[in-house]
Amino acid sequence: MKAVLYSNFGEMRFIDDAPRPEPRSGEALVRVSHVGICGSELEGFVKRSPRRKPPLILGHEFSGTVLEVNGGDEVKVGDTVAANPLVVCGQCELCLRGLTSICPNRELLSMHRPGAFAEYVCVPTRNLHQVDESALMRAAFVEPCANAVHVLRLAQTPTPRLVAVMGAGTIGGLCAQVARLVGAPELLIVDVSDFRLDLAVKAGHADRAVNARDTDVLGAAREFTKGRGFDVVIDAVGMEVTRRQSVEMLAPGGTAVWIGTYHDDTSIGGMGIVSNERCVKGSYGFSEADFQKAVGLMTRGKIEVESWTREFPLAEGADVFYRLLKGETSYIKALLRP
Repeated sequence: MKAVLYSNFGEMRFIDDAPRPEPRSGEALVRVSHVGICGSELEGFVKRSPRRKPPLILGHEFSGTVLEVNGGDEVKVGDTVAANPLVVCGQCELCLRGLTSICPNRELLSMHRPGAFAEYVCVPTRNLHQVDESALMRAAFVEPCANAVHVLRLAQTPTPRLVAVMGAGTIGGLCAQVARLVGAPELLIVDVSDFRLDLAVKAGHADRAVNARDTDVLGAAREFTKGRGFDVVIDAVGMEVTRRQSVEMLAPGGTAVWIGTYHDDTSIGGMGIVSNERCVKGSYGFSEADFQKAVGLMTRGKIEVESWTREFPLAEGADVFYRLLKGETSYIKALLRP
């Protein structure tokens, strides 16, 4: 089969002789319709992350059509589906408590299992969710949207009035839109790309955009909130500076949710957290309920993705991957079509 292979550290290439996978018991063979290139895959490629060891087929944001089923009655041949790439054991204490995103036995397609930068991929049947054929492009966004749903749920603020998002990429943009849907009427977004920031404002994802390259972010935050601070700040970047700012921008009692992973070590003063009863949470993945909610949001058209997305044939996948790494694009999200 045709595939884009992460063949070695620093190397992505298109091949046409990858073996077609065979579904194991409880799995379905899915013909991939659309698959997104995720920022975590770009980051892992650049950092030569040991979590993604080549040779490996990447791709975990995808939709497709079921071609074969080897046990399980969740789907049947011919179903069009969105795929949850997070495979959990369902039996550990955390899974039984509903905390499946941090299951110690979890596996991710494109990390521990072959992903969907290919014509075909095998997926546990319990991880497939039926969608209309007309929604297959949007269904490829369900996985990143589920991350955004999870972030806002972790914020535990039923009706946040003031929200800030650090990062205007795919995850930041989706977090901003989900925040709007849960009732945030005033939203500020921060990035270092005027292109991304202009798009976020024009599309209505945010009320104000701040370029951190030439603007005092903390000063802009004070002005935007009239000195009050934000109820929720979402860091979809993960740099030490964005994490620190995410906490400093909070109102007393506010919550910062970190989903970005660019840096590891982060130094933050503790007195401001203690004296203002601020909360800092990490977000990884999503629960089954988050994924199901994201299916509804995407397939019902509640989330806007068309203005910042471009589609490419799978054969161009390696070139598109490299262009995204260099920032040589006029779009935010790239979808590959096998």
